[in-house]
Amino acid sequence: MKKIKANDLINSEEFIREPVDKEINEILNSTSKKTILTGGRGIGKSTILYSLQNRGLGSREQTIYYCPESIITLQKEPNEYFNSIVFDYLYELRFSNNLLNYIKSKYPLTFNKYFKDDKKLVNNLLDELYKQINASAFEIEGLPITINVVTKELSLDILKRFRETLEIEKMNIAIDRFDWVNGSSEYVQKLHKKYFDMFDKVILTSDDKTIDKEDLAARGYNIKEITYGKDKEVLREILKRRIQLNNKSENEKIDKNKKIELFDFMYDLHFGQLDLNGNIELALEILNYTDLLFSWKDNTLPEDIVREAADDRKESAKKLEAIMTKPKLHL
Repeated sequence: MKKIKANDLINSEEFIREPVDKEINEILNSTSKKTILTGGRGIGKSTILYSLQNRGLGSREQTIYYCPESIITLQKEPNEYFNSIVFDYLYELRFSNNLLNYIKSKYPLTFNKYFKDDKKLVNNLLDELYKQINASAFEIEGLPITINVVTKELSLDILKRFRETLEIEKMNIAIDRFDWVNGSSEYVQKLHKKYFDMFDKVILTSDDKTIDKEDLAARGYNIKEITYGKDKEVLREILKRRIQLNNKSENEKIDKNKKIELFDFMYDLHFGQLDLNGNIELALEILNYTDLLFSWKDNTLPEDIVREAADDRKESAKKLEAIMTKPKLHL
């Protein structure tokens, strides 16, 4: 069964708009300037951020989606060779580059007229920086790195000119997988925090299960747990539309309407009874494996197949989580 990335999902027939719109409206109407989306992995947080960006296009309140690299680039934290100045320089270029990529992809005419030279400058500086990093790491240890700009020197100007050019009243930033950045680096997360005051609203996603909600709330953060995947009717519609999408590309003898009817029957009796804690991604994996098992086990009861698929995918998810790095939110 086809997997759909969040940025593609929001423009597809498989997108269930109502629960996502509800979350977006609450975020935009909130008096809080800083929101953290929680609730676990696979629950639709990225879909909400992409939808926020899509909602604002062409309007006076826009949201820029940003997902910083989770892979460690220099070191996890600054050291004597790659110190805080180098970290600040790298992420100023990356942050500026993300702003420019947003303008280029969403407003190409504006980009070509006003921001093409900015993009060229940032790309050249990034290329030169990466060359110096490689030389310092693999050729001459501790080779000094040339620093050309500091935090906000480029990005603040780019954002200011963009807002003025399109007469944007409010500009928000949506940072996905915030606590995964650079291997869950404390320094890099707090470095990104320096950019927050450039925006009217900041929306982050966090997978850290140990966050202190009371402390964050006291410091002005709105903690918003995403739960629409726990709504059985919402989950039913999400899964049904994936079956319909799969039917379009399959050449099967089975009547495709019968397949939907079978799903409705199975969902009410078996699938809808599974405790998945709102994990939509896990539900889709179970559905996919259920479909696969049906093709292998002709004489097995539907409830046994659903149960076997659920147990298998849950166990796989548990094993994967056990070996994965646990993100830590630092704010």
